[in-house]
Amino acid sequence: MPKVDPTAFVSPQATIVGDVEIGAKTSIWPGAVIRGDQASVRIGDSTCVQDSVVIHAHTKNNPAIIGNLTIIGTASVIHGVYIGDNVSIGDGCVVFDGATLGEGVMLAPGSIVPANVVIPPRSMNSGAPAAQIREVSREEVGRHTAKAETIALVFQKLRRWQT
Repeated sequence: MPKVDPTAFVSPQATIVGDVEIGAKTSIWPGAVIRGDQASVRIGDSTCVQDSVVIHAHTKNNPAIIGNLTIIGTASVIHGVYIGDNVSIGDGCVVFDGATLGEGVMLAPGSIVPANVVIPPRSMNSGAPAAQIREVSREEVGRHTAKAETIALVFQKLRRWQT
C-alpha cells in the first residue's frame, strides 16, 4: 500500500499504487499516475508532481527516487531514475531508466534523457537527447526553491479548504 504523509496533497483524480512513499507537503495533481508495482517509488518533501505525470520503475535495480523541492512539469514521464533536490523538469519531458539528475538541474520542456545518463548538478539541459547548455546559478536554484515552497503552501491551503 502507498504511504502518503498526512500533510501531502493527492488529487482525487490521481492514481497511486504499490510501493510508493510520498513526503510531507508534496502535491500530486490531477491525472498523475505513480506506480510502485515493479519497484519502489520514493518522492521527497515539498515536491510538485503536476497534471498527467507518470512515474514508475521497471526493475528493482532502478527504483524511482525523487528528492525534495522538485517540480515535475505536466505530462512528463519518469521511469526508474534518481532525481536530486531542487530539480526543475519542464513539461513533457521523458527521463528513462537508470538516469540521474543531480541537485539543482533544470530540464527544458520536451527534453528526453536517455537511459543511464548522468546529468551533473546545477546544469541547464535541453533537447532530445538532453545536452547541457549552461550552468545554473545559485540565484536560479534559490528562485526554484522559493517556487517549490510557494506551491507547497498553496496546496496546504487547498487541503484545508477541502476538509
